[in-house]
Amino acid sequence: MRFFTERRSVPLPHPPGLSNEGNYIGSLAEMVNWLGRRASELGVDVYPGFAGSEVLYEGDRVIGVATNDVGVGKNGKPKANFERWMALKAKFTLLAEGAHGSLTKTILQKYNLRAKAQHQTYGLGIKEVWQVRPEAF
Repeated sequence: MRFFTERRSVPLPHPPGLSNEGNYIGSLAEMVNWLGRRASELGVDVYPGFAGSEVLYEGDRVIGVATNDVGVGKNGKPKANFERWMALKAKFTLLAEGAHGSLTKTILQKYNLRAKAQHQTYGLGIKEVWQVRPEAF
């Protein structure tokens, strides 16, 4: 770890909790792919490549999400691969769209879910990716 100034960087002591000794490192993309296959095997419908664009309600109850239209040109007109949005209705709707997810924000506001909670805090991380020759293993 280093502390950066405008002209130089100063090394900082290595916190023991940041040591990777004895830990495993893997690909998040591969893990998500694996989890998607396991979920499908259990009967879960997985729709990769579609973003949720709107929360669907029945009265005051969340009943699912609608996907966005795909295949729309920069001019806003449908292209040859155009597909209309889908309504994905479910008994349970889980939103896992990250710290500032647009659908989550609408639900937080609609149901006033942050009323008795502390403000959210966020951290910034930097990832370094190394490409290692397979024969190194």
